Amino acid sequence: MEEKATQTPEKTFSMEQALQETEARLEKRVRPGQVLTGKVVLVGSEGVAVDIGAKTEGIIPFNQLTERPLPEEELKALLRPGDEVRVQVLRVDPETGQILLSRRKVEAQEHWDRIQQLYEKGEPVTVTVKEKVKGGVVAELDGVRAFIPASQLDLRRIPNLDAYVGQQILAKIIELNRKKGRVLLSRRAVLEEEQKRAKEAFFQSLEPGQVVEGTVADVTDFGVFVNLGPVDGLVHRSEITWGRFSHPREVVHKGQRVRARVVSVDPARERVNLSIKALVPDPWSTVAEKYPVGTRVRGKVVGLTPFGAFVEVEPGLEGLIHISELSWTKRPKHPSEVVKEGDEVEAVVLRLDPAERRLSLGLKQTQPDPWQQLTEKYPPGTVVKGRITGVTDFGVFVELEPGMEGLVHVSELDHGRVENPAALFKKGQEMEVVVLHIDPVEQRISLSRKR
Repeated sequence: MEEKATQTPEKTFSMEQALQETEARLEKRVRPGQVLTGKVVLVGSEGVAVDIGAKTEGIIPFNQLTERPLPEEELKALLRPGDEVRVQVLRVDPETGQILLSRRKVEAQEHWDRIQQLYEKGEPVTVTVKEKVKGGVVAELDGVRAFIPASQLDLRRIPNLDAYVGQQILAKIIELNRKKGRVLLSRRAVLEEEQKRAKEAFFQSLEPGQVVEGTVADVTDFGVFVNLGPVDGLVHRSEITWGRFSHPREVVHKGQRVRARVVSVDPARERVNLSIKALVPDPWSTVAEKYPVGTRVRGKVVGLTPFGAFVEVEPGLEGLIHISELSWTKRPKHPSEVVKEGDEVEAVVLRLDPAERRLSLGLKQTQPDPWQQLTEKYPPGTVVKGRITGVTDFGVFVELEPGMEGLVHVSELDHGRVENPAALFKKGQEMEVVVLHIDPVEQRISLSRKR
């Protein structure tokens, strides 16, 4: 226990009594290991003389003044005559009575006491990173070297620890072994606590329907992660845009700033679902006003199927050109015979159903209907020559115009009964026929050879 030097009241002693009391006082109060408080008497060339109330003054060698490596001039300036100083007795010379003191050991003890208190309180401490070592960095905490493992420097892996050298950081004491002189610090623990508080505040203030802004942190097949600060929100691929795309990276890129509407919040699982397209009006909500039946539209062919071609009129608004609406004259087996994916085309709105999100388009309607012209060119009774394009049991097909065929029914092939048309007529053969009737709506032409 620390003892403080006190002044002895004046008494009348014999020389022998005074000597005996002084020796007893020295033996009682000055022992190796004791911590005493004294006053600086002199700063000399070998050290500092301190009055600790003993028979002789104690000496603090310069190498016992402080743990810090300081030049001699700075060491001499640490203490001045009259300063009060706490010291530990290192040794008492039994022959000369010289007392060797250490301020350094007391200083170290005080440092460890303060560190112990900080550790018990669990409070973060500010330390300076001194050097990079194997597996982490070394920082100075109140004069004591403390180790920070690389895994405890940040929430994420740090590839270059050199960047921390010389920096002041806030860390938490996670392990303390006074006997071994071991102090383990964690900056990660502080960051995790800060992050936890930030997340709690974030989720308390967040509600569905709010509009937030963040930076795209990652782009995946299933959606986009947007950094909102404490957490990342997910924009599912179906909520990125009203338009069509193959991969989300076609629409957004990493590092891009985006605005989105909060769809749902799950504080327990720390999840936030977002929608970018919710900030843009649904194109189907105004399709009836913008594209009434008969309107000509332009768009890009974005998909082909056996039954037709899909055309993007605007992002999120696609119409279907049925295969039967691709051409007046051609009868394609597949839409790719008329249009290709990526083609820019003009079409006419034929039908629309906003509730079912359906838009029917026609490509052939952008051109005059040749069937209407055909009725004027070939009125009933007109004699015309054409080429046979097909022979069946029920008759022969004859092409009058490119892509426009008429049927000569088996009953109109000859005055007599024709049992087998294929025996009399061949594909490619020229035939003279009479136009009986043209139905432009059904696109049918009735012909006769016998009349």
